Amino acid sequence: MLLHPLGSTGAMSWAPLAESLRGAGYRVAAPDLPGHGASREISFTWESARATVRAAAEQVGPEKPVLIGLSLGAATAIYAAQREPTSFAGLVLSGAGACWNDRYVRSGLTAAAAVGALSAAVGRRELLAHAAGVRGREIVSAARTADVAPAQLWRAARQLTRFDVRNTPPPRIPCTVIVLTDDRRMPPGLQRALARYLGCPHVDVAVDHDAPVRQTARFSDGVQTALTLLRPYGTGRSL
Repeated sequence: MLLHPLGSTGAMSWAPLAESLRGAGYRVAAPDLPGHGASREISFTWESARATVRAAAEQVGPEKPVLIGLSLGAATAIYAAQREPTSFAGLVLSGAGACWNDRYVRSGLTAAAAVGALSAAVGRRELLAHAAGVRGREIVSAARTADVAPAQLWRAARQLTRFDVRNTPPPRIPCTVIVLTDDRRMPPGLQRALARYLGCPHVDVAVDHDAPVRQTARFSDGVQTALTLLRPYGTGRSL
């Protein structure tokens, strides 16, 4: 199950990776989190995000899915797995830290959320697609899926700036962290700190935060490596 970042949607962030994973034999779901896309009318809370993940997991099939999350999607995956560890086979987390309450991260998130909310409010969806990494002629078609609720985008960003898992027990399931070493939104050091908190391996991939869209091949290779690290635990073929 692919969980998108703030201000994006499942289709906008994950279409290339979903196609690659399906080609490798996985069943794939990419739900829209509350306040985004098809779920834009749902108020964003961590509990409503968990409910979205649970509902999507029930549709994937009988096997427990692996949650693959980027940024807000990674935080959602951690939150869901902490509370329902028996519902998921593993976590692959990217562009995420153990704590978002870092001055650099907090200021960047606040600015991005303000621009994103304003863009959505005035109907400039192409700016949301551009922020997700879409470029060139594809930005027109991608903008059609860039449907977010401005107030919920801001709400999700504010909650993410306060997300700190360091004082809570790590999820009791296999995890791998993909460290985006060229990430300009979440410092790589904080991403490695998340791997230390989880006590899990990490995979370094030389890409930026929008890698699923702009550097798909490298990011896909990193995901495949991360899934291989989970495989000894028996993750099945559902994502």
